Amino acid sequence: MIRLNVFFQVKAGVSEAQLKALTDELVEKSLSDEGNHGYDLFHSSTRPDVYLFCETWESEELLNKHSHSEHFTRLVPQIEALTLDGLHLERFDR
Repeated sequence: MIRLNVFFQVKAGVSEAQLKALTDELVEKSLSDEGNHGYDLFHSSTRPDVYLFCETWESEELLNKHSHSEHFTRLVPQIEALTLDGLHLERFDR
């Protein structure tokens, strides 16, 4: 199993609706990807501009397939454009 925790801080002026449209679609479509065992978005309760994606993948092969999917390659750059300094990934293997 592979766990990814992806942190990001949104730029000032980014509306919640703008971010939600992109992140909701990414979560919904990623949950249907083969090998996905969980894909959630969390909003920090201590820093209102910080978010966290938590993902769990069955294998490196299926994670790689997800990373090349249409929804991932389309949505992630759009989400990243709304951040202050990109997406920060922490990977954990079990």
